[in-house]
Amino acid sequence: MKGIPREVEDQKKHRITNSQAIRSLRDNFFLNSEQKSVLIGTLLGDGSLSKNGWAKNYRLNMIQGDAQKEYLFWKFQLFRNACCSEPSYQKWNRSWLIRTISHSAFNNYAETFYAGGKKIIPRTIAQFLDPLALAVWFMDDGALGGRGEGYILNTQSFSYKENEVLRLGLQERFSAKVSIHKDKKWWRLYIWKGSMDNFRNIIDPYVIPAIRYKLYAFDPVETTRGLSTKVEMKI
Repeated sequence: MKGIPREVEDQKKHRITNSQAIRSLRDNFFLNSEQKSVLIGTLLGDGSLSKNGWAKNYRLNMIQGDAQKEYLFWKFQLFRNACCSEPSYQKWNRSWLIRTISHSAFNNYAETFYAGGKKIIPRTIAQFLDPLALAVWFMDDGALGGRGEGYILNTQSFSYKENEVLRLGLQERFSAKVSIHKDKKWWRLYIWKGSMDNFRNIIDPYVIPAIRYKLYAFDPVETTRGLSTKVEMKI
C-alpha cells in the first residue's frame, strides 16, 4: 500500500494545529476595558469591522502606513490575544495590517457603528468616548492645525450630520470647543486654539512616543487618505 507523502501529512497537521489555535483563541478571548477604548478610537479612525460571507461574527482590521509601523505594532500587542498571526506587510500600498480572529465580542460594536455595510457614527457616541479612545482616535487621524493653532481630526469619511454628532459628543464629554470645517468636498473637525491645552492634557498620557509629533508639529500626511482599508479575509 502506497503511503501518504510526508509533505501532505505535514500540511494536514499544520491545518489541524492552526484550527486548534484559532479555536483556543476564540474560547478564551474577551474584550477588556482597555481594548474596548482602543477599539472605539480605532473605529473612529482607520479601523474596520468585517466578516466573511459565511461567518456570523465580526473581526477587527487595523491598518497603518509604513511610517506608523511602531504605532500599529503597539495596537497588536494590545490585541495579541485575538490574533493568530503577526501583522502582515502589504507591499502594494506599503502598509501594515492586523486582522483579528472573528469573535462575537465584536458583534455589538458592528451593530452600533455600521449600517448597510458602511461605517456610521451613532447618536450615542458621547457615551463611548473616554480619554484613551480619544487619544487613539487622534493618533489614527489627528494633526496639529495650520500655524500650530488648534487640532484637526480628519473625519472626512463621515457626513456633515455625523460630524455634528461627533462635535456635540466631544463638547459634552470633554468640554471641547469644536467646529466643522470644509475640506474640499468633505468635512472635518477642528478643535479651537483655546481648547488645545485641555485637549492635549486629556490625551497626553496615552499618546505613544512614536506619535507624539502630532501633538507638537504639523503633519500634512493623513493616515487614512491614500490607504485602502479593503482587506482580503482568509480565516
